[in-house]
Amino acid sequence: MKRFKIFYWILFVVLAVVIVLNRQVIIDFVRGGFYKPTAEMEQIRYDLNLTSKGELIFNASKPELSTREDFNEKCRAEDEVSAILGCYTEQAIYVYNIDDKELDGILELTTAHELLHAVYERMNVWERDGLKDLLEKVYAENREALGEEVNLYDSVEQLEEIYVRAGTEIKKLPEELEKHYAGIFKDQDKVVSFYDKYIKVFREIEDEFEFLEKEMNELNVEIDTKTADYEDGVTVLNKDIDEFNNCANTMGCFNSDYEFYVRRNELVSRQTELQTLYDEIDELINQYNSDVEKYNKNVIRNDNLQNMINSYERVEEL
Repeated sequence: MKRFKIFYWILFVVLAVVIVLNRQVIIDFVRGGFYKPTAEMEQIRYDLNLTSKGELIFNASKPELSTREDFNEKCRAEDEVSAILGCYTEQAIYVYNIDDKELDGILELTTAHELLHAVYERMNVWERDGLKDLLEKVYAENREALGEEVNLYDSVEQLEEIYVRAGTEIKKLPEELEKHYAGIFKDQDKVVSFYDKYIKVFREIEDEFEFLEKEMNELNVEIDTKTADYEDGVTVLNKDIDEFNNCANTMGCFNSDYEFYVRRNELVSRQTELQTLYDEIDELINQYNSDVEKYNKNVIRNDNLQNMINSYERVEEL
């Protein structure tokens, strides 16, 4: 009998230890069991192609697509005006619901981003330390891609942000990191493809800005140069025409009709050349104005997209 008591006591201790060690897993299992995603979020969950562990944490975090007002209430600090696409707070994920085909992939990417925040929160200190050197190496090699704003975080938050961004924005990772993310996503490259898809439009706009700025600067220089040549040419030509006309009105100034027509034809030829130069300048100005119009349209497009992803700006527009 005493042996049975000892056995049950040991069993109780073992179960208690197991429960303590797996407390978060048990909580996640219970929370996730009550989660009923909308059709849109269910599709996102499917598209992220999660492992059983990833799906457990996903369901436990109860991700939801939020309207502007609801999202701002839950995710935005009163003094914050920058664009926020999602947040993970009180073990729940909120995603700003952006319905725009031009930003295809943004909802999936944002959900995956916030899911990794949830995963990181559940990692113990040894797991985080084990990834620290790898994440710092990835950031050093992908500083421009991951964004300099990572440096705005403190040292603790910075590592978490690198972890989240590396897992959703960088395809080529150290093998150990790839194995880690494979515990959450069955296909991490597919997750990154959502980022590539939505960020592509902003990169195209940026490339268009750079191209137009370069072309307008070159056109401006060429217009100024040719305009100066044209004005100098006109000044000299007018002077030569006055001299020609004075000579034509002076008896004996021209030695022969041949000399008269040679000098006259030369002036006409120069007039034609200057007219051609004038037409070139006019064409360059038209091209410059066309580029300015394209640039301004690009500005409007960029502003609209930036406002689309910024719940704060959308509120201010009302």
